[in-house]
Amino acid sequence: MLETFRGIVLRTVKYGDTSLVVDLYTREYGRKSFTTSSARIKRSVCGVSFWQPMSMLEMTADIRQASSRLPRLTDVRSYRCYSDLPYSPVKSTLALFLAEFLCAALKDEREDGALYQYVESSLLWLDAVRQPMAIANFHLVFIMRLTRFVGIYPNMEGEGEYFDLVSGCYTRVRPIHSHVLVADEAKALPLLYRMSFHNLHLYSLTRHERMRVLSVLNDYYRIHLPGFPELKSIEVLHDLYSA
Repeated sequence: MLETFRGIVLRTVKYGDTSLVVDLYTREYGRKSFTTSSARIKRSVCGVSFWQPMSMLEMTADIRQASSRLPRLTDVRSYRCYSDLPYSPVKSTLALFLAEFLCAALKDEREDGALYQYVESSLLWLDAVRQPMAIANFHLVFIMRLTRFVGIYPNMEGEGEYFDLVSGCYTRVRPIHSHVLVADEAKALPLLYRMSFHNLHLYSLTRHERMRVLSVLNDYYRIHLPGFPELKSIEVLHDLYSA
């Protein structure tokens, strides 16, 4: 039976001469893969490609078909048009990074309306915001708040001068492994987790500090989510913030 639903594009891979495999994050089915014709109209009413990472689409497919083949998308259309994100070099680079990050972090094929709403509203916020510092820190807030949705939110209520990234909590005794924050970095963690989309423009991080926070967060995800890969787009962010 054909169903109409909404999804956010994570990535596309060419399949054969005339098809694409599209990874989407959907409200009803979580992360799911589909096929579509690469010969379809490539641009939406928004003026950008349907298949650009983080595009928001409404489409139709027979998701419950009894077949080993991927469901095929039809009647694809945009349901939200960005005004700035596809045309801003910084924002579009952040979108590519977030798409790769979500591909690594989201594995479940299950309904999660709250998570879908979080991703959708975050992208719309990024599209609308104009403060340079807010844009520069956006991905850090997004990743930190995502930890709640994927079940790895750190415990920052305890005491101790060390923060153990493996156990996700403070400790008075230094762990024997190397995945630990000490001194000022351990003290700064609760402050960083108080960042939100409403106040992040007030956090004047240097390029070095921003990349260090990203490196720690990436390590934290790799520790707690099995199979979380090294992200190629992190190097792109290094280049972006070194320019």
